[in-house]
Amino acid sequence: MALHPDTGALAVERLGPPDLVELFAFLDRDPVLNVYLVALALRDALARPQDELWAARRGEHVVALVHIGGAAGAVLPAGDDTEALERLADETLRRRALLPHRVQVVGTFAAVEPFTRRLRSAGIEPRLHRRQVYMALEPVSLPPFERLPELRLATAADYAALYESGARLRAEELEEDPRLTDPATYARRVEEEARDGSTWVWLEGGALRFRASVSALTADAAQIAGVYTPAALRNRGYASRALSELCTRLFDRTRAASLFVNDFNAPALALYRRLGFAPTADWASAFYDAMR
Repeated sequence: MALHPDTGALAVERLGPPDLVELFAFLDRDPVLNVYLVALALRDALARPQDELWAARRGEHVVALVHIGGAAGAVLPAGDDTEALERLADETLRRRALLPHRVQVVGTFAAVEPFTRRLRSAGIEPRLHRRQVYMALEPVSLPPFERLPELRLATAADYAALYESGARLRAEELEEDPRLTDPATYARRVEEEARDGSTWVWLEGGALRFRASVSALTADAAQIAGVYTPAALRNRGYASRALSELCTRLFDRTRAASLFVNDFNAPALALYRRLGFAPTADWASAFYDAMR
């Protein structure tokens, strides 16, 4: 454990397996908002060599932290202590050689903004910087709907549908076509989606009507990502029915469903509100193409 004391009571240190109890105590203050970080800690127990988790303390208390995903390029800050987050952003900059060139910084708006400011001061600008809304749904809030037994987990046989729909989804959401920017990495990612048991699809006659992924799952919450219906099939109730079905199945394993959506995506926000999702936090995602 590397400890870097600074002025006052604020200090930054890397956490390891002996710190898991303290980490969960911090994250469990809001286990729905922090579900992705909780799921990572449950999976890896702070022992994955290519990933690091750094915490900022005031006295004996953790007030902010950041997950630095060396393989995935995910920088995930949490907390609302601005000075502590700025220190963690500085630590991330010092350790950016561990990160790939393409990096995304994702978290609450309060946690992400100190990172984007520090990166900007180092001459690193995001390709995209999205303001978003984090939303959560409890079972009692989901309206009645027609069940959808056709919704199922994707398999290798769905590769073509996943490949095409995933590219169109990313072109809409991230303003780039992964088939052009990084075709090899994208093809591997689609192969993983077809076998890792986290991507759900609804196909009729071999054509995709709906897809979504479960990016994190704990007893407290499931985080849903990549909700997509082909443009030609929108406004027919497919996404509403399929997402309701997915949430209902997830509620057999968890107490809440969550997701985040761009704050300018009025149709998606309206859909989620109709299904009972309620805003819980201001969220943000910043995408960088040249971190090093």
